[in-house]
Formats: sequence, structure tokens, C-alpha cells
Amino acid sequence: MKKVFASLFIFVFIGLFAPYALAQDAQELSLGDSPISGNLSPGDEVWYSVQIDEPGILTIETIGEETDTFLEAYDAELNLITEDDDGGEGFNANIEMFVAAGETYLFKLRGYDDEVEGPYSIQANVELVPEPEELSFGAAQEGTIAGGSRHWYSVHAEEAGFIAVEAFGDMDTYLEAYDSEYNFVTADDDGGMGLNALIEMPVEPDQVFLFRLRGYSYETEGEYEIVAEFYPIPTDSDRNTERSSAVDIKLGEAIPFFFHGLDETRWYRYEIPRDGTKFLVQTRGNIDTFMSLYDQDGNLVAEDDDSGEDLNAFIFERLNAGVYYIEVSLFSDGPETLLGRGTLHAETR
Repeated sequence: MKKVFASLFIFVFIGLFAPYALAQDAQELSLGDSPISGNLSPGDEVWYSVQIDEPGILTIETIGEETDTFLEAYDAELNLITEDDDGGEGFNANIEMFVAAGETYLFKLRGYDDEVEGPYSIQANVELVPEPEELSFGAAQEGTIAGGSRHWYSVHAEEAGFIAVEAFGDMDTYLEAYDSEYNFVTADDDGGMGLNALIEMPVEPDQVFLFRLRGYSYETEGEYEIVAEFYPIPTDSDRNTERSSAVDIKLGEAIPFFFHGLDETRWYRYEIPRDGTKFLVQTRGNIDTFMSLYDQDGNLVAEDDDSGEDLNAFIFERLNAGVYYIEVSLFSDGPETLLGRGTLHAETR
């Protein structure tokens, strides 16, 4: 029995303290230097350290075409900060995070699983954060992306509501949002028009968010405009929450709606002028919507959850002449369901 306890103690000791021993021998990665190359054997864990002199956004990534890598980031006390599998090119790992001056960060490199082996290269770079340019609501700012350039903007909301930050141009843009302490909040690739980025998010009174705009890849270049808009929270929560108070739809217009609670619905009305009309109605926004279409007698004609983009609802039906009602609700997964703002769009063909 003593041997069993002794073996168990040794196993637990190795499991708990081996990472600390390996981290103590971490190889230093110098910022901006050429990549360091190595070779992973099955089950290998290789540790690297990065010393930060000035605050900024640190990028550490692996490079290569043969090995599926996995990266974990830790602080100096070996508290896990974040991890990544395939955030880089192909099966390479890539971690981006805000780092503070005078701190040391540790990174554990391994294969995606214990059977992965092969060559790799790893490098670290830090982007010193410039003073963000303030975006005024409704006023477009112009700029140029080239050679992997990144452009920082700040948005200040004086009251509670929603902000939308959108890029416009003929290239593929990528947008990231951070809070005022440079903690990552969210990101978007093609949520706007074409390949442009769009982020829409709730804000509290006197809250500041930071946005970093770049091209989708280092090869992306071109001119752009970026615009921020503010949308206050509607206070008329009783408006068109019943079929009897349905709002008439105007074709081609973006009709805004806002959900204050999970059980709310929004009702809309449209009269089809002739038989055989093709009627298209859809929601747009960053919330998960569910939509139902009824005839004037209350019979369900069609319903949809996620046929639109990004969890939005989309219905396309050939209808006969008459009055039709559209009910929009949230697709609820419980208390974590995202409340917020969206728009309804309709057209006939």
C-alpha cells in the first residue's frame, strides 16, 4: 500500500510541477527577429518566453506547411491567458493579445495531438499602440491600407444604446473591437457590404471602445472609409408587440426593431396586391432571430430560423393577394441569449 501511495504522489508531483520546470528553461523569443526553427516529436512541449518593454499588441505565430501546431499563452505565474489552434495560415497557431510593459509572458508550443510531429518555425512581434483617432458618429474617416498596416480608432458613447462601426471600400477588410483597457471584445470579417467589416455592439453611458482596422491578409491594400453610427435604445417596448398593433412594411426600407426581453415579439403587416407575387422578407443584425409569416386568417404560411446570414431569418414565398402578417422573435437558448437591435427588410419580385 505504501508503494501505491508513493507512486501516486510521484505521479501527481510530476503532473503539477513539471510544467514549472519546463517553463523555467523557456527559450527567449526576441521581438521582431527572424523566426526560430525547430522540430516537434510526438508528445513534445516546447516553451518560449517573451519580455515586454512597452505596452502593445503581441503577435506570436508558427510558420510552416507540414505541422499542425497548438499554442498556449501564460503569464509569469503560469496562469493560462489564451490558446489557439489554427488561427494562422493553414494549420499554424497564432495568438494576438495586449501585453503590459515590464512583464514576461510564456508560451507553450505543442502539436495538435500527441501524434503530431514535424518541423516548425515560430516568431514574435509587437505592435506599439498609437493614439487612436476619434470617430465622430455619422462622419466618415478616410485612409489607406498597405503592407499589413493597421489603423486604430476610438468611439465614445455618451448614453446607452448600440454602436455600429463599418468599413467601406473595394478590398477585404477586417475589424477588431477592444475595450478602453485593450481587452479584446469581438471581431468581424465580412459583416458589411461585400467583403467589408462591420461590428455592431451595445454600449453603456460614457463608454469608450477601440477599433483596429486592417486588411484580411498582408497582401490586402487599398483605400477605405470607416464610419461609426449610434442607435439609442427605444423606450416604446409596447409598440407592435401584438398582431393588432402590427406596423405596415414599406418595401426596400430597413425597419429597426429592438428586443428588451426574451419573450417579446414584433409584428409587421403587408398587403400583397395580386396573386402569384414573390415576397421576400428577412432580418439583419447580430442577434439570432426567428420569423413567422401568417395569412390574414392567422394561418401559418412559413417560418424560418437561420436561413439568412449570421443567424438571421429569411423567408421567400409566392403569395396570393391579401394581407399578411410577419412575427419576429428571438431564438432563445436561455438567459445567455443576446438581446439587442436588428432591422427588417422586405421586397417583392
